[in-house]
Amino acid sequence: MRKVLHALQKCALVIGAFVVTVVVLELAMRVLGIHAGYHRARVDVVMPRENGPTERLPHAFVPYATVRSRYDSNPRGYFDAANTIDHVHNSAGWRDSEHSIDKPAGTYRILGLGDSYLWGQGVRADEICLSRVGDTLNTELEGIRVETINTAISATNTEYQLSLLRDRGLAYSPDAVIVHFVLNDVEADLYTDKPKIEFFRNYTTIYAHPDWLSGRSRLWGWARRRWLEIFSARAYVKQAIASFNTESEGWVRCSEALDQIQATCGERDIPLLVAIFPFFHQLDGDYPFSVVHDAVRGHCESSGIRVVDLREYYGGYSGPELWVHPTDQHPNEIAHGIAGDAIANYLLRNAEAFGLPVKND
Repeated sequence: MRKVLHALQKCALVIGAFVVTVVVLELAMRVLGIHAGYHRARVDVVMPRENGPTERLPHAFVPYATVRSRYDSNPRGYFDAANTIDHVHNSAGWRDSEHSIDKPAGTYRILGLGDSYLWGQGVRADEICLSRVGDTLNTELEGIRVETINTAISATNTEYQLSLLRDRGLAYSPDAVIVHFVLNDVEADLYTDKPKIEFFRNYTTIYAHPDWLSGRSRLWGWARRRWLEIFSARAYVKQAIASFNTESEGWVRCSEALDQIQATCGERDIPLLVAIFPFFHQLDGDYPFSVVHDAVRGHCESSGIRVVDLREYYGGYSGPELWVHPTDQHPNEIAHGIAGDAIANYLLRNAEAFGLPVKND
């Protein structure tokens, strides 16, 4: 009997110590202002121009429409009032300035193909990587004016971009085409529940959706989020990578689309460049998406497509510091600047292949 009582006393002491520790930690977190850091998801509002079109154009968005994105915070002081940023479309339904169909004399045109990365979710239009490319080339080159045309549409893949190039892009007589390739472009449909290489939709949920207890205990909310970050997110990433292989239907169709873009450009003597963007996750560690980079780059090289793997230019970064927002893993203005400089320098190093004059010092 004494042994039982002694054991119960020890158990009560352990439980009591645990409860006291939890209470102390909870109070400390409240005093120090430490919290889990959950965020509300981004809200997007489409605002057609007054008395303007309300329907999308083929291979484009609604002409003149503005997409206003609102975040629940402004961690870098980058957004406009009320933590918003506007994405304004031109008469062609693209997020860009106006461009004439006929190319002005003395102009070198670069046509950009891509999805939400190139569209510039959460980034001002003049800081998108393709805009940066144009600015750099206009500074470095003499005798021509470089004009960039951004035809990017969010949630598209390489097959869609091939169709856009053929149906609308070639009409602008581009002198070069750049495919801004994102790893989920291997997917035919981003919005099914099948295993896939798709980072944003699942990974962001750990930041946006606290449970009931997280709203009442800072200690629990903080611990829960760290657990999800470490274990749930890693498990998801491993599952996504395991779903990718070079024999999958998505990759076969994607690689064929890249080859057809190359053939379409080759028929018109238009040089093509594929720029591969990374997912901004563990860039300075055991980056889990290398297998996809290797497959895309290897295919491009074997098909004679010029390629630049942008992952190589983000040394020293982990990933989150390059996000638009904790709930939005699209590349921010810093990441766009790095990509724009890398692409521009690649074009300058290969100026002859792209028909560019080199500035004489």
